[in-house]
Amino acid sequence: MLTHITFVLDSSGSMEKIADDTRGGFNRFLKDQRDEDGEATVTLYDFNDTVELVYHDRAIDEADKLTEENYIPGGRTALHDAITRAIDETADRIEAMAPANQPDNVIVVTLTDGKENASETPQDAVRDRVETRQEEGWEFLFIGANQDAALTAEKVGMDADSSLSMSHSGEGAKEAYESASESISRARQTGESNGFTDEDRQRQRDIDDET
Repeated sequence: MLTHITFVLDSSGSMEKIADDTRGGFNRFLKDQRDEDGEATVTLYDFNDTVELVYHDRAIDEADKLTEENYIPGGRTALHDAITRAIDETADRIEAMAPANQPDNVIVVTLTDGKENASETPQDAVRDRVETRQEEGWEFLFIGANQDAALTAEKVGMDADSSLSMSHSGEGAKEAYESASESISRARQTGESNGFTDEDRQRQRDIDDET
């Protein structure tokens, strides 16, 4: 089974507080996924005022880690622009592949610690794209800090069960990446991630209670 993961990662200024743990969490995510059976490819976008394609369609074993050189928080939060570009370009690349080479699973993971405040893309345009691709079998995971993640996800067409409210702390970031990795592992094993679990959400609440 071939799984493609498109990661849409917030690099706005507010992420500076958890920058080290964001790098570490993402890198641990890559390590964990390399140990899974089956094939996987990764595309990474990061976004603040603008959206940057860091790399695309890398085999999981060849995907670059995050470092202080390639992940530098700053600026505002163009969340809608980032999700839209990630969906459109991922779809274009897949549609250009020979059918035999197209992935069995496509999962888009978005992690942000702030609300939309810098996009040109309207919310309805994001929602239309998300709903269209979900009908084709894509899965979307949404991780959000400093907001009601379920509400934000639902506004752009994603299922509430596939959202996770993250504690805005180093420990919250690390646990969120672990939860995302476990969800993607389920998808790689069974064909469906089933979103996040009650245990995932309870761990984030426990972290908030301790901080």
